Amino acid sequence: TEMLMMGLYLAESSSNESNPELSKNQEKSQARKSALESSTGILEMALSEFPGCALLHLYYLENLAENFYQIQLINKMSDQIGIVGVRDLVNQSSQLDKISKAFEVAVKNVGVGAHVNEGIIVAEIYRFYCSFL
Repeated sequence: TEMLMMGLYLAESSSNESNPELSKNQEKSQARKSALESSTGILEMALSEFPGCALLHLYYLENLAENFYQIQLINKMSDQIGIVGVRDLVNQSSQLDKISKAFEVAVKNVGVGAHVNEGIIVAEIYRFYCSFL
């Protein structure tokens, strides 16, 4: 269904010529969101292999947060352009839950295993967590 909705979204945005700059920005944001989702999948696989690596956790958390930001941006642009249905693709509360769980897992797993984690990286995870709250 996501591919169908994306097709409808692209068709509607291409037919909407009232604000081509806003449509172009939305397409860029959508492409960025797709790239972030791919990166998130790769990082999830890496974290399953190396759960104690603080740097992987930090990258993963930053990736999830950036993805959430892109979702917000796409929703805002969709509202401005008048595209209907894009907002339904993304459940914002489930994305927030995913980020919260990722923070819990990072705090629990950092330092477990044979990884030497730099203190500055671990501190950055906690700083990022505090800014997220």
